[in-house]
Amino acid sequence: DDLLRKTIPWQKSPAYSSYMAACEKIWSDVRYFPVMFWKEKPDLTVTFEDSWMSERTYGGKRGHEGTDLMASQNERGIFPIVSMTDGTVTSKGWLPKGGWRLGITSTHGGYFYYAHLDSYADVEVGDEVEAGDLIGYMGDSGYGKEGTTGQFPVHLHLGIYLEEPEEEISINPYWILKYAEGSQLFVTNPA
Repeated sequence: DDLLRKTIPWQKSPAYSSYMAACEKIWSDVRYFPVMFWKEKPDLTVTFEDSWMSERTYGGKRGHEGTDLMASQNERGIFPIVSMTDGTVTSKGWLPKGGWRLGITSTHGGYFYYAHLDSYADVEVGDEVEAGDLIGYMGDSGYGKEGTTGQFPVHLHLGIYLEEPEEEISINPYWILKYAEGSQLFVTNPA
């Protein structure tokens, strides 16, 4: 009863509907953790921490607009990356900071940015993907001209953005990843 009374004034605020619409763009679409794991290799894991807006210096001093999921084994191409959401592939290709990257715009309009990939699955700009679809493999691409690798350990950089009419807003992926940790997918070794 007390909690309800405390939330009602906020719900009556003119900003409440905008806030809820922004939240829906992200939270309504997230279904899976972005890294797929191997049942036969339980030692292959990833770790991540809340590093959103931590300082980065490559290409100039800036804030880190994402969360890095670090591989337990520093080897390219062994961790499959899946789409966290249903959506449309809206960007693919090389960026000096992000390396081989893929961007997916989810059903409600959130933009999910997967960077430093080693390789892509069979996806192209304009393709519709479903949550859980393979989109590529974790790598260490980036921080240089096209094809640069090895400048940092193997990991996935996940960025999440809202495209608002006047600006692009970076969202902290850490809490979304913590939420999705319970929705991990597993692959079995066919050999």
